[in-house]
Amino acid sequence: MSIEVWEPTGGTKGRPIDIGLVEKFVDVAKGVDSVSTSQLKASGLDSEEWVMNQEEAAWESAEDLSSDDLVALIRFFTLVEHNISGWEAGAKSPVIPLVKILKSRDDFTPDLRKWIKSNTDNRYLPYGSAL
Repeated sequence: MSIEVWEPTGGTKGRPIDIGLVEKFVDVAKGVDSVSTSQLKASGLDSEEWVMNQEEAAWESAEDLSSDDLVALIRFFTLVEHNISGWEAGAKSPVIPLVKILKSRDDFTPDLRKWIKSNTDNRYLPYGSAL
């Protein structure tokens, strides 16, 4: 008798984020001071909430983005998590790996950290879990 491990199929956990989708988020994120459900619907991103709970490695495609694009995404995902039900992420927030990319470039500013903290109720932002 052998015991096997069952792996569920069809889920989105661990799914890499396609650069095309990342760029679509960047396009919507640029110049945005608020986020609404209607904005997400109009841009065709209203069913992409799965990106909010991906592993850090799923965001590797964002490493090729400019620092300005990363800042736009960080602001967008901070706002979308705070303002739109179903987009909550906690410790899996895409803000965390995006901030890590910015920090590795020495482009993460104290002003951006303050902005994130003042626009979220997610205790894990911007750096992630302490453990």
